[in-house]
Amino acid sequence: MSMRNNPQPRPTSAANSCFDARSYWETRLQEYPGLCGVGNTCLGRSYIQWLYKVRRAVFLRLLASLRTDFRAARVFDVGAGTGFYLELWKQVGVSSVAGCDLTEIAVARLRSILPWARILRLDIGETLPSSERGCYDIVSAFDVLFHIVEDKLYERAVRNLCSLLRPGGLLLFSDLLPRNGALRAEHLTFRPLEEVTALLGRTGFEVVGRVPMFVVMEEPLDSTSQWYHFLWKLMTYPVKRSELAGFLIGGMLYPLELILTNVCEESSSTEIVICYKRHEEAIPR
Repeated sequence: MSMRNNPQPRPTSAANSCFDARSYWETRLQEYPGLCGVGNTCLGRSYIQWLYKVRRAVFLRLLASLRTDFRAARVFDVGAGTGFYLELWKQVGVSSVAGCDLTEIAVARLRSILPWARILRLDIGETLPSSERGCYDIVSAFDVLFHIVEDKLYERAVRNLCSLLRPGGLLLFSDLLPRNGALRAEHLTFRPLEEVTALLGRTGFEVVGRVPMFVVMEEPLDSTSQWYHFLWKLMTYPVKRSELAGFLIGGMLYPLELILTNVCEESSSTEIVICYKRHEEAIPR
């Protein structure tokens, strides 16, 4: 998620109904191809690469903890972007991998570089094709849902995630889930943990756990500690001004982050939510 040229998220109850997500992301991915386009661009390429090393390690560790044989699983990745998670699912050895993205630029690139994956141009907040309903054992949506700023579209997106899955299927998504009210900016909305958990329950999911994606390497937006925010600004000051500093600081924090994400139960930044679709839930029509 990027705050570049955009206001920091602030506590508010009003959604931005005028935000054009497709235009925003088409423009952004054109300007910032690769991982920088889907990361916090002001932190620089070198630091972002360390963040994605953390993402990879945390993702694979989480899958190992589920003690599931994924070889027969059909996977659908929402907001596939650069294909980072599509490639991780393939590495795990799942039966088939499909994905979607909001933008033409991402879809065209993914179809070119990942011929083994089926890629759709799809807005998960819009009507879902009937051919995709109930087809998948696993759905992933990493750093996607908080970019849906309109609450009605957000609820429809969650219902669509449920609709994609077969009964008993697994949903993994990442989000920042504040404990003290929503945080909003132009292109993102972080909804409260209690609100999101209640919505998941209403739409047919059982939430079985949350694990930190980051503890110290992303901005602690959900922390009320001024000291924590000061340390973050102090650490990122050189990162934002030098690729070398981003490489060195990211490299020093990487092993610490792997330890902290393994031992901490919660985070003041991004977490991964683990859900299963309830067996008794009918596929929405």
